[in-house]
Amino acid sequence: MAEKYRALGKVKLVQLQPTGLIIKSDKTDSGYFYDASRRVEVDEIIVNTKGIEAILPDGKQVLDIHHLDHPDKEYDDDDLICIGFTSHYDAMREKFGDHMVDGIAGENIIIEFDKEVWEDNLSKTMIIENHKTGHKMLMDFQCFAAPCSEFSHFATNSQDKKLPVAELKETLKFLNKGRRGFLLVLCKGQEPAIVSAGDLVYVV
Repeated sequence: MAEKYRALGKVKLVQLQPTGLIIKSDKTDSGYFYDASRRVEVDEIIVNTKGIEAILPDGKQVLDIHHLDHPDKEYDDDDLICIGFTSHYDAMREKFGDHMVDGIAGENIIIEFDKEVWEDNLSKTMIIENHKTGHKMLMDFQCFAAPCSEFSHFATNSQDKKLPVAELKETLKFLNKGRRGFLLVLCKGQEPAIVSAGDLVYVV
């Protein structure tokens, strides 16, 4: 394995968004509010060519908001899976504060890794190896996840007021280029796979 692939940490947590994290609000200047409480951390997620889903403890099937079959999906087809890195959250906590806990941006898979990861550190294909079964899931890298104004206001504890243009621009720049996360899709021909904490991550 070490000769063929480059290790890129291991999965720390998995989660999904049954509904979007940005909601309408009459209490903010923008008319929208970033509600991080709407994300749901689970023991494992199911990844397929349509996106992310999970089975909750009560047996209920839940689709991530980016899943192609989700009735409220409003996004492109290249954002089905979102990953983030603990190293990026370390940087966000240092800049913005302790409220920037791992996964607060809503990525589906948070990977524990001690160095920040940028687009040129990734290959076209990422591999997650199930630590229980050894099954390898291959995903195609699409692009980094661009940060939004609402998340920027959340990060800077400014949801009750509009950030000055210069500060918003600086915050968006800091969160950009992958620090906010990366977007991937399951490689064509791949069978559905289960991902959970402890799974190993590689790039080709």
